[in-house]
Amino acid sequence: MYIANLGCPKNEVDSEVWLENLTKSGFKIVRSPEKADFLFVNTCAFIEDARKESAEVIEQMGELKQRCGDKKILVVGCWAQKEGEKLFSRFPFIDAVLGNLNILESCNKFLETYQNLQQLLHIPYTPGGWYPLENILPRTYPFAYLKIAEGCDNRCSYCVLPSIKQSFRSVPLDKLVEQATLLARNDYREIILIGQDITRYGQDLGENIDLPLLLNKLNSVEGDFLIRLMYLHPLRVTKKLIETILSLPKVINYLDIPLQHYDSEILKDMDRGYDSDLIEQMLEMIKSYNEDFTLRTTFITGFPGETDKKFDNLLQFVSRGEFLHLGVFSYSPEMGTEAYNYSSRVVPQVIQLRKELIEMTQDQILLDKNRKLENKVVTALVDGHTVREDISIARMNEDAPQIDRHIRVQGMKSIGERIRVRIIKALPHDFLGIMEE
Repeated sequence: MYIANLGCPKNEVDSEVWLENLTKSGFKIVRSPEKADFLFVNTCAFIEDARKESAEVIEQMGELKQRCGDKKILVVGCWAQKEGEKLFSRFPFIDAVLGNLNILESCNKFLETYQNLQQLLHIPYTPGGWYPLENILPRTYPFAYLKIAEGCDNRCSYCVLPSIKQSFRSVPLDKLVEQATLLARNDYREIILIGQDITRYGQDLGENIDLPLLLNKLNSVEGDFLIRLMYLHPLRVTKKLIETILSLPKVINYLDIPLQHYDSEILKDMDRGYDSDLIEQMLEMIKSYNEDFTLRTTFITGFPGETDKKFDNLLQFVSRGEFLHLGVFSYSPEMGTEAYNYSSRVVPQVIQLRKELIEMTQDQILLDKNRKLENKVVTALVDGHTVREDISIARMNEDAPQIDRHIRVQGMKSIGERIRVRIIKALPHDFLGIMEE
């Protein structure tokens, strides 16, 4: 079997669950789709661009099936959960559509029928018990994503995820500690906590369980690893959370806080629950504790009602350089969301132009910051190697894997090793470096 994983790190965790359950049932994983009998496509449905990417990969698998024959294509993930049977009409060559609201249930349905697979449709409508996180060693070594919650209760006006993932639900604390212990014993060097909104962690568990408590428990796990936080809602980036992060040696001073916009009227229409004043207060609070926090965020351009003035508010905010890392999405009208019915839509060409302006502005900010590291010696974790020999790929604590900067270092070092690197050249999104003994 072969699995093509699309979308965010949360999908990557879901792919690991699929792979773990199927390998336990006797399936073997191959790295090339040409060598696989079963081709899984773990799709994303967050925005139109994500669905286009998913469609492209499904079509590629269809072409491979037509050339080679005797292959089965299974569409899983968020798009499968959202569209269900409609995907058979769009892609008549696929053999199964399996939703992700209960992966174990979908996996079992596949195992019951895989020997005679013929347009299998299974869309779970209620979440099952938490899928088995125990004893899964992700194939992302030396880092691992640890999904601490599923679903979302924020109900932003533009977002389809609550309708796909349903309400927020936390993974039990003891299960997360157990999984982190397993990862540490197997020498994983970084554990990245993810979820639609990890700041809500524990709200459904009672007994004063929250994200700071979880961080304290994970920090106590024995092992040489660090902890990174991703997807923090601005409303719940509290003094207690910041104080906890700063007090725990294993937790990296890195905050991924998706703001989505800066203009207060746009934020109100997005149903984000805060305005530009709260953003300023949050940033000031973080700086008052430590100026050296690494900050990442995301923005959406072209939301309905985004006038030139409202966009300029966002652009001017980005120009201040508060964030080391920044991602930008074009607004995508999603049927079933509140914003889908909003008037005053922005034309696609303007949305794209505004996205590019934000990216260009941030690229210059990042390049200027990167250049300050030239000829400096930094500590970095080796994540992998290039196809070309004698080049290691490493990154600093200020950079999350797969989305932030990396350093191409001359010389081969073991994956998972922490090395000292002298930066010899700064580029817009990465560095060139040499090892320091």
